[in-house]
Amino acid sequence: MTEKLYYSCDSHVVEGPEVFEGLVDKFGERAPRVVQDPPGRDGIYLVWPKQDLPLPIGRFGIAGANLDLPETKERIKQGWDGINPGVKDPVARLKEQAQDGIVGEVMYPSINMFTFSVPDREVVQEVFRRHNDWIVDYCSHSPDRLIGVGCLPLPDVEESITELERVVKRGLRGVAIPCTAPPDKPYSDPAYEPFWSAAEEAGIPITMHIFCGSEWGMSLPSHWNPVTSYAMALSAISWTVETLITSGVVERHPKLQFVCAEWETGWMAHWLERLDHAAYRSPFAIAKEVKDKPTEYFRRNFHVTFEDDEFGIRTRDGIGVDRMLWGNDYPHHDSIWPNSRQVLERIMRDVPEAEERAMTWGNVLKLYNLDEAKVRAAALVE
Repeated sequence: MTEKLYYSCDSHVVEGPEVFEGLVDKFGERAPRVVQDPPGRDGIYLVWPKQDLPLPIGRFGIAGANLDLPETKERIKQGWDGINPGVKDPVARLKEQAQDGIVGEVMYPSINMFTFSVPDREVVQEVFRRHNDWIVDYCSHSPDRLIGVGCLPLPDVEESITELERVVKRGLRGVAIPCTAPPDKPYSDPAYEPFWSAAEEAGIPITMHIFCGSEWGMSLPSHWNPVTSYAMALSAISWTVETLITSGVVERHPKLQFVCAEWETGWMAHWLERLDHAAYRSPFAIAKEVKDKPTEYFRRNFHVTFEDDEFGIRTRDGIGVDRMLWGNDYPHHDSIWPNSRQVLERIMRDVPEAEERAMTWGNVLKLYNLDEAKVRAAALVE
């Protein structure tokens, strides 16, 4: 039996307070602020002007804790002081990887997931530059085991191209764009063509993580309540993937690789089947240069992540084993850390070893151009 190694392709950082320091001096009332005990709430929050939902810093970094316990609530109130040690310290982070039985992580933003939807684009661009520099420094301790995902300020095309080129030079191996474009400027808009060309040339994965919409709430219907919106969030990424395929973006840019992160996968095989049928029924709505079925483009240009989604594993043949990437969602409160190995043993119990290895190890190495020997060697150092 081959040694089992696991690499999370959907984890997170919790951006340090220094990412937001000095913004008030530069932008005044337009800047986000770190606030102690905002009205009606206890604890440390990041508050954006004119935004209804203050972001509780501590809640993003307490993986392994039970939200129902009073001591967890007290930890959350402490903000950065209450989060797990490895969220702040990359040296400790590697020890927490070992505690979970994994050897590396691809890491998305936490606080800045919601920055994509801020209307003040000048401030967004500054925050993302700071975020990207911060995550480069955080990952520099072990670049084969800590892969940071940068943030790009689409729909600002020129600024996104400039930042993409900058972060690639700094060594980032992946970037995030809004999981949903503005409804009045979808990803089918020709204005994005220079960005798609630049992204294809850069040759790194373009990721679209849940909650990173260009509008607050990922443009889901305003009459949906929070339960419906969360349960049906998959409709947001469905629209994005369908648009990228049927508008011809991935036909014109065949080397682009997109990652749909933290949408789970139990729904996807059926949706792909329906997408092919919808394209057959409505050919007038598809760009003329689109030559293949949507599923064929999906299995060439898209990847999806899963955490503990047993139904996705059962239907993996309809999704494509080589398109699936496992992630533990560390350090968020609903992460499966530190029990990833046990969860994987359960959901992979009937999966052939070669397929399990692809989804939890091989696919991420290929996508992020990682050297297996270097990853193993780096893990042995700890």
